[in-house]
Amino acid sequence: MRMLLAVILLVIAVAPSWAQEPIAYWAQNDNVLADGSNGFSPDSFPQQADEGSGILYLQNFDETLTSAGAYQRILSFAGSTQNRLSTSYPSGGSLSIQGGAGLSNNGAQVVMEVDTTGFQDIRFSLAINTTATGFDTRVFEWSTDGVNYTEFATDQGRGSWFVRSYDLSDVNELNDNNQVYIRITIDGATNASGNNRFDNILVSGVSLDSLTRMTVYDRDFADDPFSRGWQQVNVVGDVPWDWNGSFANVSYSTFSGGSCSEADSWMISPAFDLDRQSGERLLVDVARGFNGSNGLEVYFSSSYDGSGVIDAADWTLITEITGNDFSSNNTPVSFGPFDTLQGESGLGYVAFRYAFDSGNCSTWRIANFAIEADVQNNESPFQCGAHADAIHWVQGFGFQSPVQGAQVQVEAIVTASFQDTFDGGLGGFYLQEADENHDDNPLTSEGIFVYDNNFGVNVNVGDKVRVAGVVGEFFGHTQIQDVTDVAVCATNQLGRVSPVAVELPAASLIDFESIEGMWVETTQSLTVTDVFNVARFGEIGVSKGRIFQPTQVVRAGDDARALQAENDRNRLLIDNARTGTYRTPYMTGADGFSELSASNPIRNGFVVNPGFSGIMGYAFNAYRIRSEATPEFDTNANARSEEPQMQQTGNLRIGTYNVENLFTTFQQSGNSCGPNALGCRGARNQNELDRQLDKVTSAILATNADMLALVEIENDGNDATLAMLVSALNAADNRADWAYIPTGFVGTDAIKPAFIYRTGSLALEGDLAVLTSAVDPDFDDSRQRPALAQSFRAPTGQVFTAVAVHLRAKASCPSGSGPNADSGDGQGCWNEWRTLSAGALTRWMETDPTGTGADAVVILGDFNAYAMEDPLLALKDAGYANLAIAANGGSPEVYSYTFMGQAGSLDHAYANNAFAQYVVDARAWHINSDETPAFNYEERLPSSSWFKPASFYNADPYRSSDHDPLIIELNLLPTCAPGIGNRPAHPRGKQLPVPQCGNSNRGGNGR
Repeated sequence: MRMLLAVILLVIAVAPSWAQEPIAYWAQNDNVLADGSNGFSPDSFPQQADEGSGILYLQNFDETLTSAGAYQRILSFAGSTQNRLSTSYPSGGSLSIQGGAGLSNNGAQVVMEVDTTGFQDIRFSLAINTTATGFDTRVFEWSTDGVNYTEFATDQGRGSWFVRSYDLSDVNELNDNNQVYIRITIDGATNASGNNRFDNILVSGVSLDSLTRMTVYDRDFADDPFSRGWQQVNVVGDVPWDWNGSFANVSYSTFSGGSCSEADSWMISPAFDLDRQSGERLLVDVARGFNGSNGLEVYFSSSYDGSGVIDAADWTLITEITGNDFSSNNTPVSFGPFDTLQGESGLGYVAFRYAFDSGNCSTWRIANFAIEADVQNNESPFQCGAHADAIHWVQGFGFQSPVQGAQVQVEAIVTASFQDTFDGGLGGFYLQEADENHDDNPLTSEGIFVYDNNFGVNVNVGDKVRVAGVVGEFFGHTQIQDVTDVAVCATNQLGRVSPVAVELPAASLIDFESIEGMWVETTQSLTVTDVFNVARFGEIGVSKGRIFQPTQVVRAGDDARALQAENDRNRLLIDNARTGTYRTPYMTGADGFSELSASNPIRNGFVVNPGFSGIMGYAFNAYRIRSEATPEFDTNANARSEEPQMQQTGNLRIGTYNVENLFTTFQQSGNSCGPNALGCRGARNQNELDRQLDKVTSAILATNADMLALVEIENDGNDATLAMLVSALNAADNRADWAYIPTGFVGTDAIKPAFIYRTGSLALEGDLAVLTSAVDPDFDDSRQRPALAQSFRAPTGQVFTAVAVHLRAKASCPSGSGPNADSGDGQGCWNEWRTLSAGALTRWMETDPTGTGADAVVILGDFNAYAMEDPLLALKDAGYANLAIAANGGSPEVYSYTFMGQAGSLDHAYANNAFAQYVVDARAWHINSDETPAFNYEERLPSSSWFKPASFYNADPYRSSDHDPLIIELNLLPTCAPGIGNRPAHPRGKQLPVPQCGNSNRGGNGR
């Protein structure tokens, strides 16, 4: 008997043809007695199924009643959402059986009686909760007569809500039977009130009808449909369809800013070849959001040309979905099956149309979409040379196979074998048609993965192999699964197969899909752009040149969306063909033969030389080249440096550094940080803190800075964290002249900005000033850190004011819509908040907050905005220059942070003209953003409880934080004596020496 522990059955209305479907489901959410309380009475049983058909009743239980006529020991305590059939079911109640007087309910039984006619491969699952004195044993049995039972599992133990799921597919007696019983017998309670709760009880199976059907297309919108062949076309209006991966749907509404705008917008499916199959049926799941006056129309066309030009004459209305079709909001309802596609020929499209002109606009959410058809099984005898299905026929020309669920036989050549399932092996191999057997359609792949899962026949690269199995999609990767036969027909055939050249960027993602499963080889130098998961998943991201966050280099909105689409076509993953996390040995590092380590890294900016080969795969929403070989890297393309590589040197150096949560208070249960007793961050124990401090101090000292604006320092009232850092710096530095500016608590967050500086290089001038909403209401400091301003005097006499900022992050979005929600323009959440803050900063500087009268101002820190976003454009419009961009010849292609393989700067220095005249260079030192997080100070591997190898940590600057420090080089000359800067020319025309001094900014001589 196969048992699946702690697995939630996700049964959706529109599913692949081989998926489990509900036969009977008891949600336990309507256990209301006549007096309005929750519980059960004799009238509660037999309990009818909430979905499907079946009854549930009790046997051998304590039937004592209360004075109100309810069972005294059969209650309905709070239930769970675990194992629920769909999100439309709340946690609700549960079937809660107590131990009973004299523990009389030990031996009580819960019985489900169902009719499985038309179903096979039966499964049973439910959610369970048991108290410390409740039942610790549950015996599960099946029967076909209700008298003679066969045990199939015993579950022991107690605990909070957990799921038990049992696969009964090998019990043939339960298939297609009009009378099936499943019985649970409970025992082991030790107290009368100790209880066992049962909830979301489900009997499911595979529909026999589905075995004669195959899935032509299935889309649950878990990944972005617009990168997988779907189109959106606005005939009227410009509101885009909104894909939400978290909720796995695509929604549309024109409501914004308190009103609805006119719209006629279409979302169009990929094309389907209607000549390939018969008996097509369309099914869709749609949810209603706000119930307005306009419906959602579903259309079909076999004459649309895919161009994005809508001609109403091309489209036939299938159905209109209205608000009256729903009893509640945000709960998907199934529509169909529709037979409109049957009998049609050529290429077909399905479209959803949202049309609105007046009144109240609706919100519609499309949750599932599927087309199924009559199955096309290959029933040829299994023998080498018999009729075989061409792999290009199995793959089809779209993003998924059009014959999912069909039984096929293919005969082709092995291009890669990953049959081992040990330590994350893929458990299969790749087949590819010989070159002479390719079709003439460039969109159909000639390769496919066979998931044989230890079937027992070993294959080698170059073998010609015949396979029989079922076509499936595994998270978007087409494969042959449920293998029934494998035979090696010939050997040494690899010469009949050629690798396909792959180049970046692709014109469209279909270019990658059209070679999915095929042997590929790179023909160009590719830049490593993502090492975030190099240790965790054994994968690196590559692209043609470094790719940037769109709003780092272009304006938000259409330009940013276009660049993001271009970036998506300009990236691939290279992975080591293993699944799971932190599989060892790790990928080979920079030296080409030793395992990855903190001394042998793979860095962003390294170049993968041409000629790397592997198999084009797809997993976790990304195309990837799978290979057990290691790429050959050109490490000189972005080698580590021991100090910032400044192009020009001056006589004073300042900067900003986000030190990624440097805390003296450990991140442990019971500890709190900041004035509002928030959770602590950073190190979890003294060893981690020592490691973190070693890395941060080595980085700071190597910058050779005279002053740094720090970000993400613990917001402690006694400045203990700053004191610790300065003490460590002075202990490691010969000059030992580091100091910090004490602030105590700043704002309400657990972190704060801060200043450290060398007393031998700079002197404080004026008073520390703090910008909060009390100073300017546009600078909302509720969980956004207040800004700090401090003026400094250089030995040469100049005085400048530095401002340390850390604006609101893009994450933790507000609920609902509004100006701070993510509008999809590339700027993330809280953009308006950051933009208002930028305006408040410039106004604050006009007030001379430090009281020094200094004209020269530099605002530096973590702005949580990329260079072309609204907050930073507001600073530019106010006359402040981005110093790193200016030093880069005006190009915004600078970076201090890498996210999802895209580089950009969140850390900036903005200076007014009076300060900019001193700047000779400004650039980030790339010690962190190009390194993997696995090399940080933590004892354990990221997102894991495993201790990291000793070789993953060095007490050096690399991955001392997740942000790079930004360094600004200044050339400050002594203040000129009166008249020397503009003295008259020599009367005889003799050239006078140029004075080595500069004009003082206001306040430069002190006041």
